[in-house]
Amino acid sequence: MDYAKYQRLLSEKVETSFVQWSQQKTVTESELYTFLHTLKGTSGTIGLTDLAEFCSAHLDILSPEDEAGIPVSSLKNFKKNIRMLVNGSEKKDRGNLVPDVYSQRFDQNTFVLVIDNDLEFISFVKDLLEQLGAQVLVALNGARGIQQFYDMKPNLLMIDLELPDMTGIDVYRKIQETASDRHVISMLMSSSRTDDVIIQTYEAGMMDCIRKPLDLRLFLPYLFNRETLRKTIGQSITTDGLTGIGNRKRLSEVLEYFEKMAIRAGEPFSVVMIDLDHFKSVNDTYGHHTGDEVLKRFSSIALQVKRETDGIFRFGGEEFVLVISGGEEKAFTLTERLHSAFNEQEFQAGGRTFSVTFSAGIAEYAHNTDELLVEADQALYQAKRSGRDRTAVYEKAMAEMKRRLQVIIVDDDLLIRTMLEEELAGWTLPGVDLSVRLFEDGVSFLAADWYDSETSFIVLLDGIMPGMDGLEVLERLKRRKDANNILVSMMTARTSDEDIKSALRLGADDYLMKPFQKEDVLARIQNLASRMF
Repeated sequence: MDYAKYQRLLSEKVETSFVQWSQQKTVTESELYTFLHTLKGTSGTIGLTDLAEFCSAHLDILSPEDEAGIPVSSLKNFKKNIRMLVNGSEKKDRGNLVPDVYSQRFDQNTFVLVIDNDLEFISFVKDLLEQLGAQVLVALNGARGIQQFYDMKPNLLMIDLELPDMTGIDVYRKIQETASDRHVISMLMSSSRTDDVIIQTYEAGMMDCIRKPLDLRLFLPYLFNRETLRKTIGQSITTDGLTGIGNRKRLSEVLEYFEKMAIRAGEPFSVVMIDLDHFKSVNDTYGHHTGDEVLKRFSSIALQVKRETDGIFRFGGEEFVLVISGGEEKAFTLTERLHSAFNEQEFQAGGRTFSVTFSAGIAEYAHNTDELLVEADQALYQAKRSGRDRTAVYEKAMAEMKRRLQVIIVDDDLLIRTMLEEELAGWTLPGVDLSVRLFEDGVSFLAADWYDSETSFIVLLDGIMPGMDGLEVLERLKRRKDANNILVSMMTARTSDEDIKSALRLGADDYLMKPFQKEDVLARIQNLASRMF
């Protein structure tokens, strides 16, 4: 069939849209999504496969619901490429953006957030960083970028100077304290890298100011340098940046010392594992800044209550560990003093007053520190099962009372379900009873009696399914009042119309790009499980 007539009509339609945009000066993200969605379907039908692929790649970045305005002036290269592809010219495949020696140079712990409203640039950077092995999220405006920063906790941040709703410097000023506490590597990107811009960048607390367009000969060594710095900081610093108490590295050092003393001199010691009750609801209701204040207050009180010979450490998130010189009785007495002191605290936010409690589990050293932490965690689990806001002391019977984790796979593809089930069959977690459950669609999943308040859930949710798509299932899951023990990872294909940003906005905790390797899925599940346990 001769598609020339239809391609000419499509070209005219595209130009009409471009003229309309220029008259508006800005185009909303949702309008751009609709434009590309329609263009993809038409171009694929009339033989413009390169254009259809171009649209698919950009649909992966845009949101169909975001009404934030994108300046038309920032779409110059975007429009140029569409015109070229509408006229049947081939767009060069980016292929490998980096030499093979640099492929997968980063690991899954390298988590980058890119905040920029230039679609071509952000698509290029996302491909580049993913080829390097990093996990990448994107935001097209400052407000969304700030939300992604607090929700997803990236450790490397790239922000453009000129955003549609605020400057990149303004974005960083709003998150500077938390970014500093987390030791986030931060850079401002600007095509006008003047002395004034550089000065403002440094005064705002950002680490670097990078010139656009990127020169990969310089940019790649810069990235590797900063990644090395990030890892060095993480390995060397033994103090938690937010609370000022010891971190997990320091905890390991102290446990090693206490163990040597126990073996050499027979001096007993105990561990108290502490978890702030319903902390996620504090963040959801009052915001992350208020949640940070709760963590700081708890740490401050624990420092006052503990003895000089004891140690307090942040284990991760809202979990803390006390190392007590003495047996379980001394540990119990000190923990109850901490209960009394912390329960009296009142917090103010949004015109409301609230308080927070904690649950604790105690175990006394007997064999090795790894086993000691598992036993304290099992005692903590018992305290939470018994109603929270209490302390439980480890007993041997608790070893049979494991935490429960169920991985639920919701996908209409039988092959995917079977493959993931087999991969998970041989995976174990210390102190955790793991099970897997499969559903072929969202309707049957939501209708089933699968929920249990005493079980933690990781839901692998396909984005496109018959009857009810993954986004609707996700939205219903996150509306549940009892969703604190549910983490959701969306599974989506790059060539699909599914939009990762929409999933994240609805509360997805992670996402997986199809096609994927089985090993990658297991690694992501392990990362999600580490948030729970």
